[in-house]
Amino acid sequence: MPIERQPPPIEQIAQRLAARMARDGIRVEQGPSPAVPTKGEDRRQRSLRSGHLPAEAKPRHAPPRDNGAYVPEMAARIEDDPNLTDGARRCARKLAEYIYRRDRETRSAEITVTYLMRALRRDRRTVQRYLRQLEHAGYISVEIIHAATRMCAGLLVELLAPLFARHHRRQWPQKLIKKDAARKSQNNRFRIKYSRESWALRCMDGVFRSLMRTIPPLPAIV
Repeated sequence: MPIERQPPPIEQIAQRLAARMARDGIRVEQGPSPAVPTKGEDRRQRSLRSGHLPAEAKPRHAPPRDNGAYVPEMAARIEDDPNLTDGARRCARKLAEYIYRRDRETRSAEITVTYLMRALRRDRRTVQRYLRQLEHAGYISVEIIHAATRMCAGLLVELLAPLFARHHRRQWPQKLIKKDAARKSQNNRFRIKYSRESWALRCMDGVFRSLMRTIPPLPAIV
């Protein structure tokens, strides 16, 4: 029959452990055992973790460079509208800044969602939700620009009257320029800019060309 080995006594185990710790240089500090937190102490620790400011400040990003751009005067109605979120208001200010620099006369310009994503630092669905809120509230008008491949090439955004202050609803004030200087810069004179009407005519060019191909040629003159 197999002989059952008796486990060594606890004193021998303690002596072996002490000898091993002394050999390896392990040092154990004796201290009071941690107390079990009570219900009130647990609530206090949870309040300290969630309700107080963190001890370490968050890392700050580099400030944006001063490019001279600014947001033109807008109506205070957009700040008081309860149907808009803070992100939609910020998107409206960014649109006003962009269109003011691009085309202040027609108050409309071509823009892409990708540009707004980078400017606002938001994802695509969030920017689309901002534009939808502004459009439903009547502050902007958005039309999709289709490319020749039936894909979206961008957006044509027009600022509407409720977005402007009362004294700027007709037009924005012109820049302070010299009397003898040209009103418009000649740097982009070769660049074609389309309004909403001319863009619709340009989109119908393909249909017109297809229609002209169906017409038989004129008979040859003998």
